[in-house]
Amino acid sequence: MNPPALASDSQAPVGHAPDAAPSTPRYIRGVPHPLPDGEQLLWEGAPSMRAVATHVFHWRLVVAYFVGMFALWAMTTDTPRGTEVWWSEATLRLALGVFVLLCVMGLSRAVASTSWYAITSRRIVMRVGMAFPMSINIPFTLLQTAGLGVFRDGTGQVALGLVPGQRLAYIALWPHCLVWNINHPAPVLRGLEQPEMVAKLLATAVADAAEADLDASIERGATDTAARPERGGPSRPAVRQARTAPAGA
Repeated sequence: MNPPALASDSQAPVGHAPDAAPSTPRYIRGVPHPLPDGEQLLWEGAPSMRAVATHVFHWRLVVAYFVGMFALWAMTTDTPRGTEVWWSEATLRLALGVFVLLCVMGLSRAVASTSWYAITSRRIVMRVGMAFPMSINIPFTLLQTAGLGVFRDGTGQVALGLVPGQRLAYIALWPHCLVWNINHPAPVLRGLEQPEMVAKLLATAVADAAEADLDASIERGATDTAARPERGGPSRPAVRQARTAPAGA
């Protein structure tokens, strides 16, 4: 079984592609190659900057840290409060906190503007990479699990578990992966504004693809049985269905 394919190409602006006629080639945003015949584009979208800043880079914790450090300094410093030296030190600390917060927001914006997710009738496509954009294709046959996570603000994410033996590079996925799974990175669709809808659509697409593969295998088996002379009676075709759990909380 081949590992998920990684193909590097240029970045395209974020947005939904207009509906096209069935005979018109369909493209995933930022991917130069059209979808293969028979493959349908079911959903595509970008992560929300607000959700990325809140749940990936944790801007609130950054603010709380610098506020706490400033309060600790203000209570323990030997510099007389209100003096020119005190105000210089306070301004420096506040400026450092603002700078770090702006870096967090800028990084969140960069992730949201350079990322694009798509679900087709056969696979998941993750268009990621701020410095070196690449497209990561994950066929449904390589999926073992899909877990839905919803936050209090209504945004969420879908974590994808690959079958044993399949692995993606952590550095290629970050931050679109579970942070602490370094040895076995798990791809994650981050910053979804409608996570339940995306998870339900993914579960339905995986089930439909597995059913289509099963029907195709049965048809091939029936054709092969009819073409071969009978030896000890008819035989059943061996069918291996993709082990994919529906996305759930």
